[in-house]
Amino acid sequence: MKFYNRDLSWLSFNERVLQEAADESVPLFERIKFLAIFSSNLEEFFRVRVAFIRSLLELKRKTKKVLDFDPEELLGQIHKKVNSLQTKFGIIFKNTIIPELAKHKIFIKSESELNREQLDFAEEYFSNTIRPLINPILLVRNKVKPLFSNPAIFTSL
Repeated sequence: MKFYNRDLSWLSFNERVLQEAADESVPLFERIKFLAIFSSNLEEFFRVRVAFIRSLLELKRKTKKVLDFDPEELLGQIHKKVNSLQTKFGIIFKNTIIPELAKHKIFIKSESELNREQLDFAEEYFSNTIRPLINPILLVRNKVKPLFSNPAIFTSL
């Protein structure tokens, strides 16, 4: 009996999450949350599952024969499915979410589209509201170090 691969099955589940984001009967804020859930799920999927499958590529040929699948072939199927899902995500976001947000006077703008007053507001908002909540890190030779404004603190770690 042949089984459907669990990773491809998981991508099908995440596709269902994306379908909820496309459903115009779902309230707009919930649809945005479904897009966020989809993205978060996909990020974890690549960090955990795809990384594991890639590690299987390093196995010797004899050991690979014990597997009931070919890791390289599975990665190809995963990438094909993910590309399709990412295209759907983009279409949903561009063609339905952004226009719905605009109806509510919510606009997504790039920095180049802002005037000086808007830019000043965004910079001040980020500095006073967002920056205190985030903790940037610096990756150095497989070590994670927090970024400190005081170099003396940084070098003492």
